Amino acid sequence: MKFLSQLRVETGRLFCCVRTWLVILLVIASPATGLWIYRAVTSISNSSYTTSLNGTYLGNTALAGALLGALLFGFLTVLELDRVHRTHTNILTEAIVSPLSFYFSQIMALLLAAAVSQIAVLAVWFPYTSARIGSVFHPGLYLEFYLCTMLPAMVFAILFTASVYQIIRRMDLTLILLAAFLLLSIKVWTENWLLRWVNPSIGYLSDDFGHMRLLRSIIWNRLFWLFILLGFWCLSFLFIRRYGRGILRSAAWNARKLYLPFAAALFIAAGIRAYIAQPFLDHSKLEITDDLYNINYNEAVTFSSIHVDARPNLKTGCQWGTASYQLQNTAGQSQMISFRINPGYKISSVSANGTSVKYHDLNNDDQNGKIIEVNLPPAKEITLKIKYGGFPQEWNILDLSQGELEISKDYIYLANQDFAPVPWDFFWSGDDLPQFTSALSLPKEMIPVLFGDGTVEQVGTNPNGTVRWLIHDAGSTLILYAGDYIFEAIQAAGINIDFYYSLKHQRVMEECGVKDIISRVFEYCTSHYGPLSFYQSSNMRLLEIGIAGGGYAGKGASVMSEDSFNEQGLKDSKKGASGSEVLAHEIVHQWWGLGNMFDNGGSNLWSSEGLTVYTTYRMVKEQYGEAYAMEHYVREWQKKVDDYYDNYYVRHPEYLKVLPEKFRTSISNSQSSTRLYCEMPLKLLKAEQLVGGEKKMDIILKKLFTRKIDNNNPYLTYQDFLDACKLTEEDLNLE
Repeated sequence: MKFLSQLRVETGRLFCCVRTWLVILLVIASPATGLWIYRAVTSISNSSYTTSLNGTYLGNTALAGALLGALLFGFLTVLELDRVHRTHTNILTEAIVSPLSFYFSQIMALLLAAAVSQIAVLAVWFPYTSARIGSVFHPGLYLEFYLCTMLPAMVFAILFTASVYQIIRRMDLTLILLAAFLLLSIKVWTENWLLRWVNPSIGYLSDDFGHMRLLRSIIWNRLFWLFILLGFWCLSFLFIRRYGRGILRSAAWNARKLYLPFAAALFIAAGIRAYIAQPFLDHSKLEITDDLYNINYNEAVTFSSIHVDARPNLKTGCQWGTASYQLQNTAGQSQMISFRINPGYKISSVSANGTSVKYHDLNNDDQNGKIIEVNLPPAKEITLKIKYGGFPQEWNILDLSQGELEISKDYIYLANQDFAPVPWDFFWSGDDLPQFTSALSLPKEMIPVLFGDGTVEQVGTNPNGTVRWLIHDAGSTLILYAGDYIFEAIQAAGINIDFYYSLKHQRVMEECGVKDIISRVFEYCTSHYGPLSFYQSSNMRLLEIGIAGGGYAGKGASVMSEDSFNEQGLKDSKKGASGSEVLAHEIVHQWWGLGNMFDNGGSNLWSSEGLTVYTTYRMVKEQYGEAYAMEHYVREWQKKVDDYYDNYYVRHPEYLKVLPEKFRTSISNSQSSTRLYCEMPLKLLKAEQLVGGEKKMDIILKKLFTRKIDNNNPYLTYQDFLDACKLTEEDLNLE
């Protein structure tokens, strides 16, 4: 019987079996567990489970489907392979077809069943997913993510289970080993993104910006396991029992088909190569030391300007460029200088005044950089050109999150040595920072934005429709973002605020009245607490970026994570009574969170959230009156705090300890959220009353905000606050 005929017969028999359809139906239903039970995407909050809309309704459902789909198809595989041996029909089948061919057709039929299951999942869950994610839903991402996570997990389970069963011929032991293989991925290999075969590492799934790098790392993970398990599966063909022989004699007989051991060795070697040659993470030393910064500076060499012709490839995720440095060699003799560059980049050529010079790539990855040594000629004025490029790598300590570096058609983030080689052991000439300029071309939908006070200028278009930009900055490095940004010019508190946010938030921002909110927050907080320390020349750049759970500030700019603006977050009643008030809460974090960093200081209530909620309440009270603020803030806080202290597990914590970890964590997170967003503001309100009212409280908070910060201990602690108020923790206990 020809193979295609065998496959048709085996597939027809498999789909006529009731348990096959039961497995398919269970696989179709399995993503639902990701909504409530198995939330694989990392939470961006310590107080409750929070992530992006894509993470909640796509990432969690697909990864839950991958886990349960793998388990179900692994179980179906062992039942199907064991069927012919349990019923002893293998004696008949082996008389008709080759055991090797029959085994192959069985696995192909199971793989077809997995593919049918995946198609059904995609069709059934598409309407629900698109409705819940809403305006930021991408059909392409929906298909790509499911096909990169769920389908490969089912394929891997089939290959692993079939291989193990074929070798040991024990259904019970095979199922135990399958369970162990699943647990290895979920529990033991959690710190290694390449070994997680059933639950790829997903730190965050952006709603607004790019996913190309994340998806490529998942695909690389899938290729690694596909090679390994195909090799294992090819090896299992050797153990098909032949002519009543035992396992070893059958293996010796089957090994006469040399293509089987050769294919097994080839696939396993390809898997090992994929593991070693993964391009996403560098090979930095795991121990972080100060050795990198023990630099012997070359005082004979300086630079006065840098120009980079940058050519990011949005399809491949690579960055290519030519960096030109105007150097001064005061020694008048040959010099050795060094540059620091991303470990993923390679240098293709280095020239000085048009003549090639020697260079040496040390390949000494450390803290996401490596050193390039260049031999300079004895000329006093040198134009040094370095051609470089490649696929930039993340720091390997970011193993699970994969960081935020991105080059794609949706988003670009390139900072410091990720953008261009950075002068390492020599300084600029003069007291002023050197000019740093760069030329790059981007699709017309993308707008580049610099972190800091540098500027970007549109200088023309290319024949292919892309836009040419010229970047002007100062220093030896720059931090570049690019995306579908909308620009708002806002004047408030005597400063000009350039606000950039994703086009996907335009409707929400217009509904919330973002310009008025930012203006109001800056006016209020500046007058009550003082100006932000990272203003520069009465200008500030406020920028939404493709990360979650925080931001950073400096050089006249501040960045905010995209979750500060998503519709899900703007409905969080703990932060404000409406979307516009929640948005105000997020802007207030410029003062409490970025303007002042927080440490718990021995209290699990103390964080930036308490003071931010309190400040939002004060702003709302000033705008809408005391009655509105009492109804929508103080009474809501009190109600939730009362419910918290009436909670059974709060009154009996000994019973909380005996709950399963999943339920214990969920309850603890919910309780923590109430305490951070409701109990702490009530304590601050009580402190306000004890210190003599709102004006006295504003004076105290202003002194804390404008205090001289110790760089060795920059945090605003709970004890700092209590000391400033001349209160104790006991004074703020709620009755």
